[in-house]
Amino acid sequence: MSTELDMERDFIRILSENENQWRYRSDIKTESDLWNNFISHLNRLNVAVLKDMYLTDKETKRVQVELTRLTGTPFLASQWLRGENGVSQIVLERDTGEKITLEAFRNKDISGGTSSYEVVNQIVPDIKRQVRGDVTLLINGLPIIHIELKKESAKDGYIQAYHQIQRYAEGGFFKGIYATTQIFIVSNKVETRYFARPSEDTPLAYKRMEKFLFNWRTEDNVPVPDLFDFTRTVLRIPDAHELISQYTILVDDQKNQKFLMVLRPYQIHAIRKIRRQAAKHEGGFVWHATGSGKTITSFIATKLLAQHSIGVDRTVMVVDRTDLDAQTQDEFTKFASEYHTGQSSGTSVANTLIVGIKNQRQLSRSLLSSKNNNTILVTTIQKLSAAMRTAQQDSENKGTNQFEKLRKEHIVFIVDEAHRAVSDEEMRRIKKLLPNSTWFGLTGTPIFEENKKQENGTYARTTEQQYGKLLHAYTTKNAMDDEAVLGFQVEYHSLLLEEDQEEIVARANNGKAVEDIIKQESKLPIEIYQADQHIKAMLQKIFNRRSLIKKFNVKNGFPTMSGILTTHSIAQAKRIYKMLKKMKAEGTLINGRQFDERHQLIDSNFPRVAITFSTNPDQLDKNEQDDELVEIMRDYAHQFDSTPYEDEKLYNQNINKRLARKETQYQMNGQWLDLVIVVDRLLTGFDSPTIQTLYVDREMNYQKLLQAFSRTNRINAGKDVGMIVTFRKPETMKINVQDTFRLFSNETQDFKVLIPKEYTEVKEEFESFAQAYHQTEDELLENPTDVKAMINQVSAYQKLEKSYKALKSYDEYEEDVERFAEVVEELPTYQGKVENLKVKIKDKLIDEEDTIDIEELLAGIAFSSNLNATHKEAVDSFYINQLLKAVQENEEGAIEKFDKEIQLKDPLVQPMYQEIKEKLLNTQEPLDVVRLKDDAIQGKIDELTQNQARDMGLSVEFLQSAVNEYRSEGKVIPYLAHLLDTMTLSKEEFEAKTGEKYRRRTKILEQLLQKNFDIIQKWKEEL
Repeated sequence: MSTELDMERDFIRILSENENQWRYRSDIKTESDLWNNFISHLNRLNVAVLKDMYLTDKETKRVQVELTRLTGTPFLASQWLRGENGVSQIVLERDTGEKITLEAFRNKDISGGTSSYEVVNQIVPDIKRQVRGDVTLLINGLPIIHIELKKESAKDGYIQAYHQIQRYAEGGFFKGIYATTQIFIVSNKVETRYFARPSEDTPLAYKRMEKFLFNWRTEDNVPVPDLFDFTRTVLRIPDAHELISQYTILVDDQKNQKFLMVLRPYQIHAIRKIRRQAAKHEGGFVWHATGSGKTITSFIATKLLAQHSIGVDRTVMVVDRTDLDAQTQDEFTKFASEYHTGQSSGTSVANTLIVGIKNQRQLSRSLLSSKNNNTILVTTIQKLSAAMRTAQQDSENKGTNQFEKLRKEHIVFIVDEAHRAVSDEEMRRIKKLLPNSTWFGLTGTPIFEENKKQENGTYARTTEQQYGKLLHAYTTKNAMDDEAVLGFQVEYHSLLLEEDQEEIVARANNGKAVEDIIKQESKLPIEIYQADQHIKAMLQKIFNRRSLIKKFNVKNGFPTMSGILTTHSIAQAKRIYKMLKKMKAEGTLINGRQFDERHQLIDSNFPRVAITFSTNPDQLDKNEQDDELVEIMRDYAHQFDSTPYEDEKLYNQNINKRLARKETQYQMNGQWLDLVIVVDRLLTGFDSPTIQTLYVDREMNYQKLLQAFSRTNRINAGKDVGMIVTFRKPETMKINVQDTFRLFSNETQDFKVLIPKEYTEVKEEFESFAQAYHQTEDELLENPTDVKAMINQVSAYQKLEKSYKALKSYDEYEEDVERFAEVVEELPTYQGKVENLKVKIKDKLIDEEDTIDIEELLAGIAFSSNLNATHKEAVDSFYINQLLKAVQENEEGAIEKFDKEIQLKDPLVQPMYQEIKEKLLNTQEPLDVVRLKDDAIQGKIDELTQNQARDMGLSVEFLQSAVNEYRSEGKVIPYLAHLLDTMTLSKEEFEAKTGEKYRRRTKILEQLLQKNFDIIQKWKEEL
C-alpha cells in the first residue's frame, strides 16, 4: 500500500511525462519562491513592453499589490483571468513614471504561444498557520489548479481532502498569489473529484459546493475514478488549460450571486463534438438528460463557436419562445461577466455582448453587421424569421449586398430544446434563406420511431431526421449514477373503488363486463374525473396531514418544498382551483390525523396556491376568460397582500419567481408558493430545486411524462427523491412509466433499474435488508476481530438505513407502522454499533494495510454520508423551544410532555434541561427561553473546550477552531498537527498524565480529543 507521499511523487511523475507537458519545479517551496517565479514569467512575456529592462524590486512590490487588488475575491480573480479580449493584464507605473500594461495570461494560448506549464508541491504559504499544500499546477507562474491528496486507505478520503481545502481557504491559504486558483481536485487515489473554487472562503460557500464535486467520465460515460487515469485524461495539456479557459463560466445575477462554474464532463464532450462537426459543416443532436444543464451547454457551445472556431462565420443560439420570458433573460444576463471586454453593446446589461433577446430589429442589425467574435446571438425562431425578413428588406432598400453576403456565410445554429424551439418546417424555411447554415439540437427527450411525431408529407418525424446523427448521449441513468439529479418515487392511486370502476365501464360498454384491467381503464369516461367527487377526493388525498408533511417537507411547522399539480385541460385546472379555494375557506381541505406534535403544520396560510395556463387569444369566449383571469390574478395578489396584476405575462413571471424561491424575498415571511395548478406550463424548461412533488391528474407518456417528472428531481438540501403522485388509471400509468424509461435509456443500459419502485417492492427490500443485517451481527459475534465481518455489518446497516428512508416516504407506510416498529425502534442502536465499528475498521486498516486489499474490502461502504442521521426521530430544537415556552406559560400538560421528551434525549444533556425547567418554574420575571437554553448549551461547550485546553496544555484558539469544524461522522480531528505544536506539556508531564509513552502522543491526543469532541457534538446537536 503506497503512502500519501508515494502517491504525490507518482502523480507529479505522470504530470511531468512528455505527452502531458508539465515541468516539475522542485526549487519552488515557499510563497516567496512563487512570487519570484511569477515575476520571471512577467519579464519573459513582456520583453517588448519592458524594453529589455526587467522589473525592479520596487516595481515587483507594485505588481504584487496590484495583483492582490485585482484578485481580492474568488470572483474578481476569475474575472481578471478572463481578461480583456481573453488576455489578463496588470497596469504598472514604472520607476521612471511611465505607465505600461503587462500581459500575464492568455486564454487562447493553449499548448503553445506564450503559455508555460509548471508543477510545484509542498508549498508553505505566508500565513500564520503552518500548512503545506500538496500539489499546485501553474500557468505562466500563476497557481491555477490545486490538488489535495489522501492515502488510499482513507475511505471517502476525497471528502477529507475537500474539508482540508476548506480549512486552508478559511485560514487564508488562497490569498496573495494563490488567489488566482480556479479549480480544485481532491483524491484518495481510487476516487477523484474536481470542482470550481467556491465564491467565498467561508463554511457556507463550501457547504453549498459539496454537491458540485464532479467525477470524470469518458465520452462513453465510463467513470474515471483513479487519480492517475484522471491525470492522463483531464490534466494533460491542452485539456487542463482548456478546462480553465473554455469550460468554466462566470455567473453574475447582478444581485447576490457571483461565482465560477465548471462544466461537467458530459457537457465538455458534447461541446467538443459540436465544434468538430461544425468544422465539417455537419449537424447533429445531443441527448442530455432533463435537468443536466443543457442551456449552459448550448450557451458555451455557442460562445466557443463564435469566438474560437475557424470556418464558422457566426453563431446563433435558438431558444423556445415560452422560455424566453424574464426568467430566461435573467439567466442569460448572469453570463455578462464572461464579456469583461470594456466594450459596450448598447443597452445590454453590464456590457454583455449577448444580443437578440429583446427584439428582432436588434437581431437584424447584428446579422447584417460585420462579424464580431464576441457577440453571442440568442433568439427565438419567430424573432429570427422576422429578423431575416427585415434584414432582406433593409438591404434591398439601401441598395447594398449585405444580405447576399449573409446568405453565403457559414452560420451555425444551436437549438436549446431541439423540438420545442424549432419545428422542421421552420428550420427548412430558414435553410432556404441561409443555405450554408449548420444546425445542432439539444434535447433531454429525443423523438425516436416509437414516439415519432405525426407530421404531414416529408417533414421530419424523429430527431435524427431533423438534425442528423446522435453526437453524444448522457441519459437519465447516467445522471442518476453521477448524482447530478435525484431518482423518482411514484405512487399510483385510484380514487375509484374496484367495484365502482367495473360498473362504470360496463355501463360505458353497453352493459358488457371488461375483465382486463388496462382495457377497463381505457374505457373510463373522462367525465368521472371532472366530477366534484373526484376533485374533492384528490384534494383530500393531497392535503392529508400525514402526506403533506412529507410531500411539502414541513420543517418547524412550515413547508420548505413546493408542488405542481398538472391536469388535462384549462377547464379542469379551473375546477380544481375553485374547489381548493372553497374547501380551504370551509376548513375541510387539510384533513386526517397528524403524526405527532413534532411533525405538524402550524402555517395558517398553507397552502398558497396559484393557477397558470397558456391562453389562446383567438378563442371565442376570450372576454369571459379575461374576466376569469382578472379574478384569478386578484385572488393571487390578495394571498400576498400585493397589488393585483393586470398583465398576464407579469402574473406568470411572478408565479415563476415565487415557485422557484431563488430570490431571498420569496424565501421568507410566507412569500413563496406551495402549489401551482397547470396544464402544460412549467412542465418543461422550468427548473427549481425546491419543487419536490408532482401531482398528476391526467394520462401522460413518453417525452411529456419524463419532462414533467423531471421538474421534481433537481438536487436540494433535505430532498432525497422527486415524488410523483398519480390519480388516474394506475395500471396504465405504470406501463407508461416503464415504456418511457425504457425508451429514454440507451439500448446498452438496463432501463429496469430506472423504473421507480412501488411501495410493495420497497417494503420487501426493507424486510430482506433487516434480515441481512441481523445475519451480519451473528457473523461478527462469531468472529469479533475479523475486519471483513465488521465491514459487512456496516454495509448491511447502510443498506437498511437507506431502504428505511425510502420506505417511510410512501403514504402507504402509515398503514404498516406497527408491522415494522420492532426494527425501526432498534435503528438508533444499530447506528451506534456501526459508528463504533467504523472507528475499529479504520484502526485495523492502518495496522494491516500492507496485507489486505483495501479497495475491494471498502467498495460497499461509506465512512461519511448524508444518511447518518438517526432514524428514531430526533426531538428538534424548534419543538423543544415550543415546549419550554409552554412550561413557562404554565400550559396544561406542558411539564408532562416536556419530561417525556427529555427522557428520549442523551442522559448527558437531560440534567441541563431539568435545570432550565426548574428556573422557569421558580422565576416570576419573563425570560427568553431560547436564549436561556442556547446560553446553557454554549456554556457547556466552552467549559469542555477550556478544560481540555488547560488539561493538555493546548492553544484554546486552535482547539476552538477544531471543535467548530469537527464532524462526528468523519472522525477526523481538524488542526491536529497544529494542536500538537502548541502543546506545552513536557515529556514527563504527558506520560504522567496519560500513562502512555511520549512517542505515541499523536495517537493518544487524537483519541482524547475525539472522545471529548464526540461529547461536545452531543451538546452542539441541541442548539
